[in-house]
Amino acid sequence: MARLAVAALVLPAVFGVARPVHAQGRPGMAPLRLPAAPLADSLRTLGLATHTTIIFAPQTVAGRRAPAMVLVGDVAAIARRLVAGSGLVVRRSGLRSLLILPAPPPRAPAPEAPPPPVLAAGDIMVTALRRPTLLADTPISMVALRGEDLGHDHATTLAGLARLAPSLTVTSAGTGFNRLSMRGAYAAGEATVALYFGNVPVAGPGGSTSDPGMMTPDLVLADVERVEVLRGPQGTLYGTSSLAGTVRVLFRGAQLDQRSLALDSAATLTQHGAAGASTTAVINLPLAAGTVALRAVGWREYQGGVIDMPRLGRRNSDDQLREGGRLALRWQIAPDWRADLAGVWQRSRIGNSHSTIGGGAPDQTAAQVIVPFFDTFAMASLDLHGRLGSGGVSLDATAARSWWRPHRFWDFTQSQLNHLDDAAACAALAGLASGSCSAAQMAGYNRLLLASSPTLVDQPLAVDVSSGEVRLSAEGRMTWTAGLFASRRSDDGQSASLGVNPATGLARPGTQPTSLRRFASQLDEYALFGDGSWRALPWLMLSGGLRYFHYARTTQSVVTLPNPFLGPFAPSSLAMATRAHGLVGRARVEARPSSRVLVYGQVSNGFRPGGSNVVPGLPQALASYADDRLESWEVGTRLSGPARSWHLDLNGFHQRWSNMQYAAVSADGSYAFITNIGTARINGAELSAGVALRGGWRAKLQGTVTDARLVQDQVSGAATTDGRAGEALPYVAPWAASVELRREWALGQSQGADGGWRGDGGLFLHYAGRAWSAFRGSTVIDRLALGGFAAIDADLAIARGPWRLGVFVQNLANGRGRVWAGTTGGSDMVTYQRPRTVGLTLHSELR
Repeated sequence: MARLAVAALVLPAVFGVARPVHAQGRPGMAPLRLPAAPLADSLRTLGLATHTTIIFAPQTVAGRRAPAMVLVGDVAAIARRLVAGSGLVVRRSGLRSLLILPAPPPRAPAPEAPPPPVLAAGDIMVTALRRPTLLADTPISMVALRGEDLGHDHATTLAGLARLAPSLTVTSAGTGFNRLSMRGAYAAGEATVALYFGNVPVAGPGGSTSDPGMMTPDLVLADVERVEVLRGPQGTLYGTSSLAGTVRVLFRGAQLDQRSLALDSAATLTQHGAAGASTTAVINLPLAAGTVALRAVGWREYQGGVIDMPRLGRRNSDDQLREGGRLALRWQIAPDWRADLAGVWQRSRIGNSHSTIGGGAPDQTAAQVIVPFFDTFAMASLDLHGRLGSGGVSLDATAARSWWRPHRFWDFTQSQLNHLDDAAACAALAGLASGSCSAAQMAGYNRLLLASSPTLVDQPLAVDVSSGEVRLSAEGRMTWTAGLFASRRSDDGQSASLGVNPATGLARPGTQPTSLRRFASQLDEYALFGDGSWRALPWLMLSGGLRYFHYARTTQSVVTLPNPFLGPFAPSSLAMATRAHGLVGRARVEARPSSRVLVYGQVSNGFRPGGSNVVPGLPQALASYADDRLESWEVGTRLSGPARSWHLDLNGFHQRWSNMQYAAVSADGSYAFITNIGTARINGAELSAGVALRGGWRAKLQGTVTDARLVQDQVSGAATTDGRAGEALPYVAPWAASVELRREWALGQSQGADGGWRGDGGLFLHYAGRAWSAFRGSTVIDRLALGGFAAIDADLAIARGPWRLGVFVQNLANGRGRVWAGTTGGSDMVTYQRPRTVGLTLHSELR
């Protein structure tokens, strides 16, 4: 048991004050006196008073109390007096930090201790500030989810993660597309929300629309330690794509002293859809006791389809398969030095779009073109962590490279059919330098266009990202981090229009493209950053940070085979280069008037570099787009009850988003590109609350309110961003919320070393407010409604020893709300909630 408790606390080393500390504030002040209180509250007060980092797991101190005490003497000695008789021990983990751990068990076997009391969710360890802190002591707006939280709701995708963190939105505008947004900052171009796997930022390709944020690698969320969703600009510590927030997926690392094998499997049935199944295996092997360990994870996840295509005689066409694995090797070089080498690989296949043509049934589409998606993702990283000498300064370094090969398609039939009777296209095809087509020529042109329909756009893409970061940091009365970052993202691809066999929905074998263009871009980023916090008073902390960035982007595009129907009607090429440099930063004040109250205020900003569109035939004024910025002002508080029996996190924010980069559509609806549409203001509030109820129940509530509106008219004859001052931004839901009720209980008397039978179950409700796909004045694409629905999930499981058997239901009420709606390839498309899905799970773990 002691090993398990220690394993649950594996954290990077942390640092506090160097000298022996007498907990009495400044010289001449009377010693502080602590009343009798829950042990967790007393340890937090001791840490604040002595500028010391004291780390403990909530379940370790749950239900324990500390006696009244005068804080005089060495901080470690005071901590030992606080935990005396509690079965806990105090260990130094660094020059200025302490660990509170369970005492080693006696040699003789002893009955297993009863499970710790259930606590309100929220008191877990996070590293959002690039150092370990308890969530309750972290002065930023964020959501932290443990791996078991994802497991309860069977959230293995980014979309599943967003259900558990309402402030995060994942928008899928096509097969394989996943755009992350937060706090109303939904936009095309560079991502507005950065995604990190561990310490490694990942990115999508610019593609044919100069829109890297449109696509995000969607790894199976297996063997996850926790996910941190950081809200608001995070550019100081996390860089460019953190304009509106950052998502950090932190996988479990190799454990040096634990040999284990875990297997998870599931089978699902979906109403009016096909069955699914998944399997995950995890093995942890110490290779050299206390020095080297290996962790290997493998997965295969198949999700049955639900979309039928009556015109092609296909059922359940949108099935999905993801399979891959991850390796993690840890080498404890010395007590203060550690190296982690990791690699991940995954390939995916989606059979067809999850969307249906607007106006049709939720599970049927009138489309006559199959639009699959294929991709392969791989990533390798090396992390080094250590302590430099005896001065309390630590070094963290990361080097990484990722490769992503997405192959996407979309139905281009309607865009092409929109050019029937197009006089300009007919004249160009007929080679007329002046004048217009005759009736016979126009009839021939129309016959050719119809013979080329249906049409599929085929886009194989590639994006490679190399990145490196080095950080120095220290903690104490003055806590600081300084570092440098460099990355290079290279992407390329091509876009071809192919004729489709209307009987099969697939491209005709051996068909020659009717159009072909190639494109490539490269983005180099260099940054220097620093972030620091100074404890001005025992209860007051002042913080600030700056990041200097430099970007250099090159873009090339070549049209080798012009589209004879859409134009431009001649080969063309484009080569442009852009550069940007500047500063982003933050300033924060945090006050801790008591161990159960944290109040903070922060000002911060974010930045995205501009670039060039690779769309052929754009007017010169739209060929490039400029940088945009977001300024944020927010205040928040974290409150908690005795022994963390309840907690309440609340914050409000005001953001000003200037020179917004936004997606626009060419006048004929055929091409998408990026343009700047002015300024928006975004106001909102975020709430997170948890409470331990009677009977072993635990309740958790999360909610967001977002009001994102233009502050000036945005009318453009060349783009479909026709918005007016005061209009709400598209795809921004004004409300989102989730409620969870969960209980764990013992089934009968505990018998044997395995603790007997146990049960757990929960209900989860998610609500997404109504939003719209376009501004009211949009003249080319339709304004479609989405959101405005709720979904209920439930799960129930029994367990004994290493075995756990469970059943779950997703979308219990079988609601069919609109998850997404928009115009793609000239057609209105709608994605509905997946029908009710019932699943059976089995988990086993051997040590």
